[in-house]
Amino acid sequence: MTTPRETERSALEARLAHLEKMESVGRLAGGIAHDFNNLLTAILGYSELLLSNRSLDDADRSALEEIQKAGTRAAALTQQLLAFSRKQVLLPQEVDLNRTVLGLEGMLTRLIREDITLTCEVADAAAFVKIDPTQIEQAILNLVLNARDALPAGGRIRIDVSRVAARDVVRPADVPSAEEYVRLRVSDNGVGISDAARTHLFEPFFTTKEQGKGTGLGLASVHGIVHQSQGWIEVASEPGRGTTFAMHFPAVKVQPSPSPDVPAIVEPARGHETILLVEDEDAVRLIVGTVLRRQGYTVIESGTPDGAIELFDRHGKDIDLLLTDVVMPGMNGPALAQRLVGIRPTLRVLFMSGYTNMLSPELPNRHVGFLSKPFQSTVLIARVQEMLSRPVAERVV
Repeated sequence: MTTPRETERSALEARLAHLEKMESVGRLAGGIAHDFNNLLTAILGYSELLLSNRSLDDADRSALEEIQKAGTRAAALTQQLLAFSRKQVLLPQEVDLNRTVLGLEGMLTRLIREDITLTCEVADAAAFVKIDPTQIEQAILNLVLNARDALPAGGRIRIDVSRVAARDVVRPADVPSAEEYVRLRVSDNGVGISDAARTHLFEPFFTTKEQGKGTGLGLASVHGIVHQSQGWIEVASEPGRGTTFAMHFPAVKVQPSPSPDVPAIVEPARGHETILLVEDEDAVRLIVGTVLRRQGYTVIESGTPDGAIELFDRHGKDIDLLLTDVVMPGMNGPALAQRLVGIRPTLRVLFMSGYTNMLSPELPNRHVGFLSKPFQSTVLIARVQEMLSRPVAERVV
């Protein structure tokens, strides 16, 4: 006869095996997304270059636009993989989830069918959390699309935001404590989820939808986004009685500030500075160098950190910006930057990566920028110009 202690041990062993499997799949997903983002950087970059040389009535323009659209959709898919693996680069801001939900309401209404009613209710007061605004929008979108698919005969979807006191929630041990939490729920009155399916909901590639109707990444990416943002997610569901997904995040206090004026869109100025470009992926290095040279910059390229150090020894006095990948064999980008900044404390540094933010705490972060792959040429140029515009006096350590 099995004793309670043996039963508990078996349950713990099964949970450990499950966590190890999820960690392995997460590492695989993050690695695939990292490599794919490099390819997408080249695809989006070249399609944008070609489009810039085509008139509006050019016969090839529509084909190039379709290539660019496909690349953008693929980039969104890699973000789901990275969200699941918790390796995507987050740019957290103080976000009012009330405004986020109300801002998405119109788009979400167009995405669901006419036989589905969407209602949005927000908290009485501002509900600020620290989160990447793009990622929380993606999480809401995924949950609403999941709810839509659970309503084959029509029904209701409800999104609500509320502020909840710490005493009224059961906080997981790995979530930081706070006086108050913001809860964002997405509910439907659809088909519900079986007990068997609920145990696999957040696993990658798990789906109850028929072949070709889903990737199985939606809920896995939501889970990754929420946990990487120091929150947690709860699920309540019964077959035939609908489902509720409740995301919880620590609330933050924000002092109101006036809205800044929206700057006018202007053509980027021609560059004249010298940039040391370090990227081990040939396709990415080639397109980035091409874009920057077309903008007027002098670009010195290296495919390895060791090669970059040799180039810096020869040309260091002329280099205005180090533009480097983060993940490279032998020496990573932050280690390279730390070495070169040690030689030239006024050196500007711009990291680029589609994998994870690995900025070294030893680097003076006010001198450092980050560019998330995949990126379009216009974003690259704007980020480089912003880094180069920082006064030298501000960068002296």
